[in-house]
This record gives sequence, C-alpha cells and structure tokens, in this order.
Amino acid sequence: MTTIISFANQKGGVGKSTLCIQMAFFLHDKKQRVLVIDMDGQGNTSSRLAREKGSEADPVYQGTKTSELFQSGLDNIRVMHCSYGMDLIHTPKNDPELFEMEAIPLDQVVNPRQNLTPLLADYDYVLLDCPPSLGRKLVAALTMSTHVVCPVQLSGFAVDGVEGLLNTIISVKNTLNPGLSIPGIVINNMNNRSITHKKAMQQLYQEIPELMFRNVISSRAPLDNATNLGIPVWKLRSGAAGDAAREVRAVLREILERAN
Repeated sequence: MTTIISFANQKGGVGKSTLCIQMAFFLHDKKQRVLVIDMDGQGNTSSRLAREKGSEADPVYQGTKTSELFQSGLDNIRVMHCSYGMDLIHTPKNDPELFEMEAIPLDQVVNPRQNLTPLLADYDYVLLDCPPSLGRKLVAALTMSTHVVCPVQLSGFAVDGVEGLLNTIISVKNTLNPGLSIPGIVINNMNNRSITHKKAMQQLYQEIPELMFRNVISSRAPLDNATNLGIPVWKLRSGAAGDAAREVRAVLREILERAN
C-alpha cells in the first residue's frame, strides 16, 4: 500500500519544503519509488527538484501541473522525471492558477485524490508539500494522505498555531479521510541557546507529548544551503554539514517509523 505523507503547517517558513525535499532524497537513496506533489503555489519544492542534478540553472518543467489535479475526471496525468530519480507533479513559481484553487467549491477538494488514484500503485511513497494556509489546497492534500507530519518553529506564535492546524486535520479525518494518521510534530530550526525556544518546546511536550517527535532539527545553515542547491544535506561537502545531516536523517527515520 502506498504511503502518502503531507508536510503541513498553516505558517510559512517552518520547514515543510525542506523536510519534503530531504525526505524525497532519503527515500530515493533507499531505492523507494517516490512521487512528490507540490501543493504550494510558491513552487519552491518544484524549483529545487526539477533542476538538473548539480545545476543552479532555472528548472524546465514538464508534465501535469498541480493545479490541473483539481479538474474533474482528469484522464492523463504526466509526471515529471527528475534528474535525481524521483517523480514530480510540479507547480511553477508563484502559480496564479494554483492560488485560485482557494475559491473552488469545497466538494472539489476530492478531485486530486480521485484523479491520482490510478497512479498510486506505481509508487511506494507520495510526498505532498502543503501551502502555508488552512484552505482548499491543504484540505485536498489531507484528503488524499495516509499521514500528515507537522513541522513547527518555536519563535513567535508557533505554539498557538499548532491548535488551529490540529483542528483542521481532525476535521478532515472526521469528514473526508477517516484513515488519516498524525505521526506527529517536528521541531525545526531549534535555537539551543534560546530560553524562549526552550520554554516553547517544554510547553508542547507537556500539552501534546504523544505527538512530539523525539528528534529535533537545530538551526543549521548547511541544511538551508543543501535544500537551496537541491541536494541531500548528507551529500554537501562541508565540514559543518555532518551535524545537520545526522539530525535530519534521525527525523526522517522517525517519520518512517511512526508512519509504518
């Protein structure tokens, strides 16, 4: 059975795209068949995975766009084969057509799931990078997912935002996707010297201990660098990349443990 994992949070900049991209590399290195679907209108995940391996040139997109998945009865979905080895259903940078999906009737959020069903048997894992909002695209992603992972950062109102996200997930589970599972919440970009971060982390572990991952990703510049280059952080040739790679791989392993 295909495992379909959404990376979701209504806030931007918390690490959804980073975790999605690094998980795609991680699974491909394990010889798994992987499809990535970029549900975020900004198209950041697509722009990194669609490049030629080792190139920083602008990507050249091919195949079906994510916005087309919302059509009714889409017969021919053409995936893009990325140079690193995974497949991709892409979103161009700041795609107006995908942003417009927030205005569709609620009953159309099931269209992507219905359209993609014939493809699922071709993959071991499908990864969805979700938009930073509690709207139609997020509901569509959760409706087709078997699991949802929630990256959070501990600055600002991150802790308060978790409640709204969990309420959305539970609502989708109760109405559209009773099989949806929540492996948990990943703390990303943790500042180990920040008292504020430590207090926020303690609050989360006290309030929802069963959802909190054991492993945490600290603030690591090599991780951002690797993701921007569109390569696995463990392939980055930098002496400082070792700690980042260990933390990221530990989180990715824990996601798969919880999902399986």
